[in-house]
Amino acid sequence: MTEWAKYITILILLNLAGVAHTQSVRWPRPDQPSKQEIYSKVSQYILKLSPAGMQLSYRFGTIPNFYTENYYQFEIGQTLHPRELGSGLQALKTSISRGFFKNYTYGKQNSLYTLRASQGKTIFLSDKVLEKNIRLGYTYRYGISAGLIKPYYLQVPKENDGFFNRDFDYIKYTEENREQFLDDEEIFGKAPFKYGLNEIQFAPGIHGQGGMIFDWSKDERSILATEIGLMFDFYFSSIPLMVDQSSKPFFLNLYISLHLGKRK
Repeated sequence: MTEWAKYITILILLNLAGVAHTQSVRWPRPDQPSKQEIYSKVSQYILKLSPAGMQLSYRFGTIPNFYTENYYQFEIGQTLHPRELGSGLQALKTSISRGFFKNYTYGKQNSLYTLRASQGKTIFLSDKVLEKNIRLGYTYRYGISAGLIKPYYLQVPKENDGFFNRDFDYIKYTEENREQFLDDEEIFGKAPFKYGLNEIQFAPGIHGQGGMIFDWSKDERSILATEIGLMFDFYFSSIPLMVDQSSKPFFLNLYISLHLGKRK
């Protein structure tokens, strides 16, 4: 072997040795401390907003590894029909024309309150980005729902008593009183919440939710996160929410939620 070949061979071997040494240090990357060794449980309080209304949730679970959280979630909230916002604006316009506020939703037949129990998982895609202090992941959950359908009562002046009298009738929608129930000129406002409580009907169902989660907290122990995603509810019977709208058993909505909690 010539001298040049010897030198070249030595340089190649030295270079390969250096690469191997570098890889032994940099790859694989040093193991992250497992959150199971530091934290084993997680709990959160959640405020969720969507076109369907507002929901409050409590989430708790376990942390099997650094990137995963398994959890259970209990949620309570109200489900609104998409037309309810427009009906509320209509009542507001009438209130302005009359000079006082009529607090009710025009054409609303029932209120739907939903209790949800679900199990789910959060998977984080990376560690926190130090420069921006954000941790990105995705989450999903599914479970059972209990819909509580409460008749919506209106407050109307008693016949021949005048609009501003203190004596009122409290009515819910029926086919017989349809004309009165939809007569905006005769409606004083919505009835107190107690009306209809003894007429609540139960509607069982299922649901699923999922989205992207952004953890803004400055350390691993605390949780300050935002979740943006899609929620789907399906009931085993159609839910009549508005008088002039068809009843349906399913509701699909976007949502955004704020999470406050801790790991321990």
